[in-house]
Amino acid sequence: MAARYREIGVDHNGNQLADGIPETLRANSSAYCGYRVRWRQEDVDGVKRQPSRSLSARKHGSLDQALAAATAFLANARDAVREDGWVPATDSATSMTLGTLFKQEWIKVRGQEVSGKYAHQMVSLWDRHIAERPLARTRLGRISDDPAVLVRFQDELLDDGLKATIRYEILKFVRALLRWLRSRHPNVLRVDASGIVKPPRQVRARLPYVADPIGIERIIEAVLKRPAQDQLLRLRDAALVAAMSYTVASRPSEWLKTARREDLFQQSIEFQRAPGFGVANRAGPGLKTGAHVALLLPTGYSRIKAYMNAVDKAYGPQPGRALIFQLIGADGPEWIEGAYEGEPEPLAWSENQYSRWTSRVWRPAREVAAQAPDAPAGIHRMAFYDCRHTAISMALHSTLVVGPYGMNLHPLAQWSGHDVSTLERYYSHIIARYLGMPAIDLDAETQKARTHVEGNPFSPFGGESTATGQRNRGETARGEAPRAGVEPATPDLGGRCSIH
Repeated sequence: MAARYREIGVDHNGNQLADGIPETLRANSSAYCGYRVRWRQEDVDGVKRQPSRSLSARKHGSLDQALAAATAFLANARDAVREDGWVPATDSATSMTLGTLFKQEWIKVRGQEVSGKYAHQMVSLWDRHIAERPLARTRLGRISDDPAVLVRFQDELLDDGLKATIRYEILKFVRALLRWLRSRHPNVLRVDASGIVKPPRQVRARLPYVADPIGIERIIEAVLKRPAQDQLLRLRDAALVAAMSYTVASRPSEWLKTARREDLFQQSIEFQRAPGFGVANRAGPGLKTGAHVALLLPTGYSRIKAYMNAVDKAYGPQPGRALIFQLIGADGPEWIEGAYEGEPEPLAWSENQYSRWTSRVWRPAREVAAQAPDAPAGIHRMAFYDCRHTAISMALHSTLVVGPYGMNLHPLAQWSGHDVSTLERYYSHIIARYLGMPAIDLDAETQKARTHVEGNPFSPFGGESTATGQRNRGETARGEAPRAGVEPATPDLGGRCSIH
């Protein structure tokens, strides 16, 4: 049975209490338990209330200390009511640790606002590098009282010998987490402690690499000549390289996860938000900045259409909502049944499948292309993402940007999803490289490169790619007969059009 209490108007010494501080006395004994404070106020919504707060002797150590705390609290409450008209409620996050808030609030709230890939990476980062450290057990209110806890955390990472790249990711996330929590609990995080977190400076290893249209066409040539199970594989790979290289400007995830047939036009591609993805989110799967449109050059459009026509010929006409580079299995394009409002949704490549494609197709093709006498220097180290840089660099010295009165970066910034300052910062070497040179016509330049490569085919004589050489040496060491040629097609996802 719950204990019953009653209130009296005198303190434990028999003195009359001030208005608003009745003493609490247990009904079945003469023991004094503590004091209750009451005050009148009008809350933020204009509703008049009479809130109260109990201060027990057990919590404060003695009845004298409980009475002193009650008197001080009542005075502060009345001062706050006179000044603001209301007394702020105590934030429950004051006594919660940073780790608890991360699990209970960041994952449930913020984790639903960012992309699934980013949320997964941050949870993994927390579990591996933050969860077992003192910072995760630190109360949120303690961070405001002693911001040096963040300095000690940074010193721990340094003492543990973590690489600068890992410390950069950890501290960048902790800084973003503190800023987000301060916006949710401003009464607890009273200072902007995120400014104390200093991620190590990232020294850029190299400027973005850019090829030229002939280099891109040489890679496409190598892709089309590679051994494969099906001609459809070659057409798909060539179309994907052309889509990335001749779109101003796109990212691999946008082409692989969101580009649908119905969004392809002769001069543009519209990357739309995936169905069923939260409206509150900034971007859907594959979209970094949300739905947007990119400029598509004719050379890229023709290769994409050739691949789409080949898919239709092999498996029948595909609906408009099918992905252009949809995953294809033994029976044709793969669909997820009932994924959104009961309707099937096209199945896109996974991160692992994309990674395997770059290893088995892109890297061997760029090594073969690098042996061509007209290939640009450094193309053997070109990353697939550099196709985006190549498209932007071509546009930087084209009629799209260069006019009679100099360069106008605003149209390019619109297509690429950057602001002008970002373009100037990341592509300053390209701007300087082509400064004062006549503007090129993008359509004519890319078509000229394709005509040149198709009219002057290249086949390496007695050479092999680095990947092929390493594989052959390994097979020779095991007593197996080495295989010749570029990386062969090995089934990865099943079916006649699996990713290689």
